[in-house]
Amino acid sequence: MNRFMTLLVIVLFVGISFNLKIIPNAKATDATHPITMTTSVIEYILLDVSGPAADTVAFGNLTPGTPICYNTGTVATVSTNAGNGYTLGIHDSHAASSSLAHTDTTTHIPKMTNGTIGTPVAWGTNYGVGTSMYAATTTKEGTWGTGTTVCDANNLYAAIPETATTAHTAAGAPMTNDTSSWSYKIDVQNTQKIGDYSGTMTFTATAVLS
Repeated sequence: MNRFMTLLVIVLFVGISFNLKIIPNAKATDATHPITMTTSVIEYILLDVSGPAADTVAFGNLTPGTPICYNTGTVATVSTNAGNGYTLGIHDSHAASSSLAHTDTTTHIPKMTNGTIGTPVAWGTNYGVGTSMYAATTTKEGTWGTGTTVCDANNLYAAIPETATTAHTAAGAPMTNDTSSWSYKIDVQNTQKIGDYSGTMTFTATAVLS
């Protein structure tokens, strides 16, 4: 009996022993069929209109013959990978007058009397609505005058055209957060109809590829 028990223990011990062999991971490379990757990077442009006058230019109460310069500007910020920067256009979609319409929907405040995007002028005795670029990150065109702040006396003004017209050009690639800053001025003659007026204008950035 004791001999049998001894033999059984030995058998059980042998039964749970094992051998372990580590086999490395197998690898294979197909050098005759490499994967070719291709892509085409297209032009990219982003325009962000910000600043205190990003959404509303509230001139307030206007006394005929006393011009108002809105005391905070609009900042147009552009980023693009275009080969030669971008152009920035402005327009108000109105031909004969500015977009500022009376609540009667038919009476408008006129566009600025003299200055144009091509030839901005000092405000002087102008009437209507005008805009000026007073600062820029890359290049401020000399046509806009020598002013450096939003209501600088040296700013030159232009009427806002009906269709998108290039008012600023910035060359270079790529461009990140390139800015131009814009101010607004208004006056009317004493024959202008009393009441509330409102309207819109639009900035358009266009990539210059070459």
